[in-house]
Amino acid sequence: MATEHNERSAGSRVLALFEPSTVRTYCAAVFLGSIAALVALHSSLDIGFAARQPVTFGLLAAGVILAETLPVRIPRRGENEVITLSSSFVMALLLAGGLGPAILAQGVALAVPDLIARRPGWRIRFNLGQYTLSVIAAFLVLRVLGETAAVGTSHPFDGTQLPGVLLSAAVFFIVNTGLVGIAVALFQQVPIMRYFRSDFLFVLATAGVLLLLAPIVIATAAYSPWLMPLFAAPMLAIHQALRAGERSRHAARHDSLTSLPNRLAFQEGIQDAIKDRDMDAGVLLMDLDRFKDVNDTLGHHHGDLLLKQVAERLLELELGGPIARLGGDEFAILITGCSREHAMFVGQQIAASLRPPFQLEQVVVDVQASVGIAMFPDDGDEVETLLQKADVAMYRAKGTNRDIVLYNERDDDHSPSKLALSADLRAALEHRQIIAWYQPELDLRTGHVFAVEALVRWPHPSLGMLSPDSFISMSETTSLIKPLTQLVLEVALRQLSAWDALDLQMTMAVNISTAVLIDKNFTSSVVVALENAKMTPDRLKLEVTESTLMADPNTALEILLELSELGIEISIDDFGTGYSSLAYLAGLPAAEVKIDRSFVARMGDSFKDSAIVSSTIDLAHHLGLRAVAEGVENDSTLARLRALECDAAQGYGISRPRRADDLTPWLLAEQASVTSAAESTLILPTNVLDSPARSAA
Repeated sequence: MATEHNERSAGSRVLALFEPSTVRTYCAAVFLGSIAALVALHSSLDIGFAARQPVTFGLLAAGVILAETLPVRIPRRGENEVITLSSSFVMALLLAGGLGPAILAQGVALAVPDLIARRPGWRIRFNLGQYTLSVIAAFLVLRVLGETAAVGTSHPFDGTQLPGVLLSAAVFFIVNTGLVGIAVALFQQVPIMRYFRSDFLFVLATAGVLLLLAPIVIATAAYSPWLMPLFAAPMLAIHQALRAGERSRHAARHDSLTSLPNRLAFQEGIQDAIKDRDMDAGVLLMDLDRFKDVNDTLGHHHGDLLLKQVAERLLELELGGPIARLGGDEFAILITGCSREHAMFVGQQIAASLRPPFQLEQVVVDVQASVGIAMFPDDGDEVETLLQKADVAMYRAKGTNRDIVLYNERDDDHSPSKLALSADLRAALEHRQIIAWYQPELDLRTGHVFAVEALVRWPHPSLGMLSPDSFISMSETTSLIKPLTQLVLEVALRQLSAWDALDLQMTMAVNISTAVLIDKNFTSSVVVALENAKMTPDRLKLEVTESTLMADPNTALEILLELSELGIEISIDDFGTGYSSLAYLAGLPAAEVKIDRSFVARMGDSFKDSAIVSSTIDLAHHLGLRAVAEGVENDSTLARLRALECDAAQGYGISRPRRADDLTPWLLAEQASVTSAAESTLILPTNVLDSPARSAA
């Protein structure tokens, strides 16, 4: 059996992979070993059989040559693998005529087609060397067993000769398979034993079986050489059976559109790669951005053309690992023996290769890719785990508009630690262990704290005090966000009632997520919370972000109108960072907009950010809304906001988020300071500047 690579799909990759000195050294060693073996056995190279039985020799030699020149090309491992039936006739020549005729016929059959195809000299020498050594090994077995003189074409085999012949054929198979397997393993840059584990059954089912035909050929020749041409029919049947069987297997493991390995083949490739626990590997998962737009706008025909061209570009990159199409516009690449840095580099190569536009018949389209990477063994040691984590990283890349993202457990809502945390959160909700910290909002005209924002905190028994970043995203992907929001509402309104008893009259602000806002039962749950706390609706302010509103604009508007009609204030949080239209915002029943901290914090350093803040304040005022600046860190920012006639401010420069029992004295001191101050002067408590650091709450 020989191996030939598909020039159209592999191209220069073949030469590039065979370039390492270890491969060339091995091939040269095999050829030199065959020369040395021939020299040592020169006395056994008699070719007198060709003169004594020219018909038999001619027919067997013709079988060798024709079998080599008419191979069966079978697509395997992304390339064309060539199976020849010459081994049956070579073994028959060895048995009938000895070592010399077999070497001569095999050498001519190999060298002539290779020379006509102008294959590299080192490759021709290797093919000659490995077949020569295989024939010599089979010959030595026959000589040791004393069969070289007894086996011939003068009479059929008897029972005593057949075991020796079969043993000789087995040695031919083992030596030939071993020499070729080592070469291919070096070519594919995989451990040699891994190659044999994955390829042995295929080789045994082809080359091994063909060798067993050699005794039948000899028996036929012993009866009548003229019957040997009849072997054309069974050989043709074997050709067709090999072709049909392997093509069926290939179809089951490859994508029919791109001819790349499919999900099943790729999973098997990962499974094979991770058997070596000492070798790192990277699983790269990629899908196309805006592929659905191509299908919807241009039709599936153009979508298929795009997928074919994507596959071609990926193959041209010579990534050094198998490339598969898992389905739809999703592709995967396996890179073995690579670091995280190299995996990122490969991901960048992939993303860069897809940036140039694609010509789809008369249409030019522009698509890009998002690539997620999971590493073995750091991110997992099972096939499904690695694919799932690469998928998480890929969607993280999409969500953050990045080309490549390495898996990070913090982004995975379904990681074991996140699942454990989810169970803990459910228990914390059942036992009402969630609390709130509060951050004041300061009226810049009066110097009075007119509202506080409730910021959820979770005192976890083993992890300590957890901020919202640790569990809000997780709760939004489960059913926990609704009971969590309801509990925060109840806790915050109870605290507002407690402050009322101290004559601290304020509005309580609570943040609302998308899943909560578009719940048809949300309005009634807010009413229940207000009634339980004995609070009027005008004491509650609900903060929603632009992204929350745009998740389902119609439902969001419907529910916000219900809440507003009850007298509840609506605040647009993180204003300026979303993608909502001004026309939509103008139709909302909002009372205020909160200018995002990213603009406010850079006011002193960036003219553009200062202009954005100023324009947003003017816009809010023209729409009859209150403008609240978030992320205020120092006195200079406060002064600048007052000069721009901003209505209110919030941030570490005023007060960091605090527990209720810690904030209460601050509020009382602030109230006393404002009461005693002149109406025209803004005086803040001496402890108002808690920290110049930016709030992360």
